[in-house]
Amino acid sequence: MKTSLRYLFFIAVLLFAQSCTKSLNGTGQPPIAGSWVLSESSKNSGNGWYYFDTGLEQGVFRFYNSGAAEYDDGYNFMRGNWRIRTISSGYYDQYGNWNNDLHDSFEIHVYDRVTQGSADLNFDDVVFTGNRIIATNYNGYTVARYTFRRY
Repeated sequence: MKTSLRYLFFIAVLLFAQSCTKSLNGTGQPPIAGSWVLSESSKNSGNGWYYFDTGLEQGVFRFYNSGAAEYDDGYNFMRGNWRIRTISSGYYDQYGNWNNDLHDSFEIHVYDRVTQGSADLNFDDVVFTGNRIIATNYNGYTVARYTFRRY
């Protein structure tokens, strides 16, 4: 009986430890570190999704586990930071559906001192699916969806 209890305790501890893992890379951060390109941007104002050009499609974003960020399109070399926060509020998801629960928001702020170019992206929701980041924001009129792919 004592042996069975030890095994049961060991299994319970093992299951509990695995349930606490939030990320795939073991650092406590989402699996964002690396190089990414903006592969698609679209908007929806209630009449379906339509594509738009952000001006950021030609460059590469680099995100570091330290929270540092870079963007390089061959003209602008911007540096700054990124941040993901877990918040509880209302938001539109990647499908344009309204939700109100615990989720992650995503911010990217980069700036080039030489060209004075900048990119400030504030997303209400972010989802990681394999080698994609799908982030959305709502400006009061339209839902914008940005899809990043690993470079």
